[in-house]
Amino acid sequence: MILQALTAYYEQLLRQGKIAAPGWDGRFKVSYELRLNDAGQLVDVVDLRVSETKGKKTVIVPRELRVPAHVKRTVGIAANFLCDNSSYLLGADEKGKPDRAKQCFEACAQLHHKLLDGVDDPAAKAILAYFDSWDPAQAAEHPLLNAEWKDLTGNANLIFGYEAPDHHHILANDAPAIQAAWQAHYGAADADAATMQCLITGKQAPAALVHPAIKGVMGAQSAGAALVSFNAPAFCSYGHEQGENAPVSEYAAFAYTTALNLLIADRNHCKRVGDTTIVCWAESAEPAYQDAFSLFLFGAEEASGIKETDVQAALRRLAAGQTVPFLEKELAPDQHFYVLGLAPNAARLSVRFFLRDTFGTFARNLQKHADALEITRPAYDNRKTLSVWALAMETVNRKERSPSPAPQLAALVPESGFPARLSLPDQGKFEIGYYHQTQKRFEKKNKEE
Repeated sequence: MILQALTAYYEQLLRQGKIAAPGWDGRFKVSYELRLNDAGQLVDVVDLRVSETKGKKTVIVPRELRVPAHVKRTVGIAANFLCDNSSYLLGADEKGKPDRAKQCFEACAQLHHKLLDGVDDPAAKAILAYFDSWDPAQAAEHPLLNAEWKDLTGNANLIFGYEAPDHHHILANDAPAIQAAWQAHYGAADADAATMQCLITGKQAPAALVHPAIKGVMGAQSAGAALVSFNAPAFCSYGHEQGENAPVSEYAAFAYTTALNLLIADRNHCKRVGDTTIVCWAESAEPAYQDAFSLFLFGAEEASGIKETDVQAALRRLAAGQTVPFLEKELAPDQHFYVLGLAPNAARLSVRFFLRDTFGTFARNLQKHADALEITRPAYDNRKTLSVWALAMETVNRKERSPSPAPQLAALVPESGFPARLSLPDQGKFEIGYYHQTQKRFEKKNKEE
């Protein structure tokens, strides 16, 4: 159900033109452009990075571009089209493995010849000329690369660009003929791939043996982790290998991972509590539902300019089954809504919880939660309501270096707060914890006065 819901969300975003089509990554981080002329010579190295404010600091970060979808690498050599790191595009060796760097460059050259041989486009011909003439052994001494060599050969991703004789230039991935070549390659079925019924779409298609990585889950590997994977014989059955054990087509694997990566990268709506990364989405892909849910769950202080009284009024109307004009959108109580919590597990991801219901049902349960915790508060507590996560934070030792709820607690809070099971013993513990903490603070304040 999780993969189906994410695939449906991807398709809704695709219909609205808000996400990259199959075979493309619309938010890939690229640092430098290798600009080529007609002869395939490197004529410029363009820094594509941009400034971004993080907290009180301004930092330089890679630019997000639309590039051909990248393969998921393990320990083997696997080249990407048009955009890759310095080992593949330059043959650079900064790890003391010159033979491997040479093999990476040769694999990249082979892939580009496979896709672009016969393509009548000046940018395509320039790229092929580059691979035919470039000498990886001289890369570090090239005058255009020498000054930026450390940054180029770090974790940077590079992309090909093309400069015409009239000095007009484009990125290679923007050339229509090159795009068409990639799309034909991406859509072609592997003759050796087993055709199976996709568990997501129900269609007969080649199964994805390895699914694309999910990036951005707190505590997981920075290179990404897998939501679906099989890496040992004990997990396999009937002679199937890897993804064939739970067949998901290449298209569906691309769709659900692209949608999930987009949700996790959304800083306005992706939340982290304990070790759990939480994302949510509406079936209609309308972001106003995500905005409202974040306010309902985390409190109005999460967004400046939003009054808590307006938030609570909207919650009550939705709980009563009424359509609500909120954040300049109409929120319907019958809209299907999903909440997914993910936690790190080595190179894989654990599903802490997956909740699905109508938006009105979520609102009713959150309203019941608020009603059940209605108490008379001390004068110094200005909060009108207690959000679910404010309650969980009352269990935290504030003297810790990074105070946050225990992982188990972060997983239990949605189970007690969202479904209509508000009488769980754990919720009682949360309430007692809040009352106890409040009483102690009240007594301490009186003594100080």
